[in-house]
Amino acid sequence: MTELKNDLRKKFIKIRQSLPINRKIRAEKQLLKISKYNFKNFLSFSSKKSEINLYFLNKKLSLSGKLLLPKVVDNSLKIYKINNLQKDLMKGEFDILEPNPIFCEEFSLEKIDCILVPGLVFDKNNNRLGYGKGFYDRLLKDSKATTIGIGYLEQFVDIVPSDPHDITLNHVLLF
Repeated sequence: MTELKNDLRKKFIKIRQSLPINRKIRAEKQLLKISKYNFKNFLSFSSKKSEINLYFLNKKLSLSGKLLLPKVVDNSLKIYKINNLQKDLMKGEFDILEPNPIFCEEFSLEKIDCILVPGLVFDKNNNRLGYGKGFYDRLLKDSKATTIGIGYLEQFVDIVPSDPHDITLNHVLLF
């Protein structure tokens, strides 16, 4: 199973990297609709290089006081409230922007309304394949929040191979 998952990861990273810029921009614009969903807050994420770019969505959510972002701490994710994207973030693990605990208030997992979940591959049963570190599976198993997988249409397959510890999402939105 691990070999199959790793092959899928490599394949879909290449697919994402090969998407034309106009395709990515169109997806980013469509993604902004999420900010209109009726949730008190959103645990979003800072995009890696080839992931769908959440910067403008995150900016919109931060301006309305609804943005939460994770930070990798001791092999798990801690959640922080973000008020100012420029001031509150710093380069973290995996070379992505993470909350700076000096400027950000830690936020309780139990109070999260909606979690936007990154992934490399998604399927029709709302399963996802991530990067293999298990950060989101560990976080989601203890959460009652609505979970939404976020990605490009090109990241869809009929069936994602899954293990017992893999958490199924409530929804998947591909743009």
